Amino acid sequence: MKKISAIILILLMLVSFAACSASSKSDGFAGSAVNDNSFSYTSDETAGESIDLKTEDSGTGEVNTENEKIIKTVFLDVQTKEYDKYISALKASVISVGGYVESSESNMGIYEDSNRYANYVVRIPAEKLEEFITSAGENGKIINKSEEIKNVTLEYVDLESRIESYKAEKETLTGLLKKAESLENVLAIQERLSEVNYQIDSYTSQLNVLKNRVSFSTVTLNINEVERVSESKPTLWSEIKDAFSDNVKAVGEWLRSFVVGFVGGLPVIIPIAAVAVAVILIIRKAVKKRKAKRNILK
Repeated sequence: MKKISAIILILLMLVSFAACSASSKSDGFAGSAVNDNSFSYTSDETAGESIDLKTEDSGTGEVNTENEKIIKTVFLDVQTKEYDKYISALKASVISVGGYVESSESNMGIYEDSNRYANYVVRIPAEKLEEFITSAGENGKIINKSEEIKNVTLEYVDLESRIESYKAEKETLTGLLKKAESLENVLAIQERLSEVNYQIDSYTSQLNVLKNRVSFSTVTLNINEVERVSESKPTLWSEIKDAFSDNVKAVGEWLRSFVVGFVGGLPVIIPIAAVAVAVILIIRKAVKKRKAKRNILK
């Protein structure tokens, strides 16, 4: 029993020395000490390996980037005269391309002279992005578009390499655990296994988030209800027409406000007018009496 334990300990020490000799190539995944005798276990399966991103020259001077991992984020400012129709069509378009609404908020124009507007953040499959943007211009007009592109290929590959490295270390540790006989070695290997499993879960979670961001582009839409859609390059005639219609609208709103205020104030205006008329009649009657009295005296 003691001989087998000694053999295992010697094997572990050899693994440790081999890892130390390759530390200059290591990707930083060194394990911590796992017992009081300064025994350590180091994963070095991927040290010195080269990663092929498949970006070879195709012979035409162009680089093949089909395996690159790209995150796209698009921002759209949209104007529409058919607000309800646009929102309904937008939701239907998101579903039709296999996307989903991540968040949304809207203002329903609670004030008399305010228009409605909404903000939507949607996730669209990367291969359907252009199709969705085209549909977003229907029932409205995209007056502004901006796009952010982030290449995360290196980050993506790095996470995959870390996960594979830890999985290889886990496999090695599992094999050593089956052969370990002393309680001290068993506890040491189990402690390292726990750390390795944690790292695998952590990096896998990060990789899944990255995969989602690459697979689904993010589109933010600021949607505004308008009475007149802005023109990209207004002509002289369109500017005159817009100015005329704005003035007509202003006069109409003033008349409307006046009528509303006048009619709404009738319960107050009528009594005041009645009192004013009565006062005037009384004054006129008093003036007539004074004139008649003066004529009699003459």
